[in-house]
Amino acid sequence: MDRKDKIRLSGKSQLIEKEHELSTLDLGTMEFMKWLMAENRTSRDCLIVVKDFFENKYVILYDKCISQSVIVGYRESMPWCMTCDTDDCGHVGFAICLKQHCDRNDQLIY
Repeated sequence: MDRKDKIRLSGKSQLIEKEHELSTLDLGTMEFMKWLMAENRTSRDCLIVVKDFFENKYVILYDKCISQSVIVGYRESMPWCMTCDTDDCGHVGFAICLKQHCDRNDQLIY
């Protein structure tokens, strides 16, 4: 395996390298908890807004830090952030928690 393949497999994106506020799975998980507890899920306090969720296919989030929509798709049941081009950013952490929440509660509240 050459160097280029190793870099690609690491999944680290340029967004993460810039110390984005959602650069790790843990930060995404913490942001999900903040989102879950918020009375107004579109308030300034929440960095992520859930725009759409299609079970086991994708979730569309709006990231207020980068002011753009982010798609986290599921490839063979594994989440992959198409914006960051990685499987270990905060968007993926948020999407994992969101899916678990939906699986437990059988519904999603936007």
